[in-house]
Amino acid sequence: MNKRIFWSDEAHIHVHRNNGKVRDGYYFRSYDLNKFMALVEKEEGEVVGLEFEDNNVNIIIKENGTPTNKSDI
Repeated sequence: MNKRIFWSDEAHIHVHRNNGKVRDGYYFRSYDLNKFMALVEKEEGEVVGLEFEDNNVNIIIKENGTPTNKSDI
């Protein structure tokens, strides 16, 4: 899996309006998430987004050229 950056819509707009000015975030080890995302990409398709709600992460995958919410399948 290559390095990818996922932005919220608000962050994406903020970066463009402020000439790319943002501050560093927080790093954490995501070994299990990386393994799971690699499995999803192998069996389901390209990961195109992550949605966070409380303690849950919804992995959004591309289906037939269109991003699809995995929980809708």
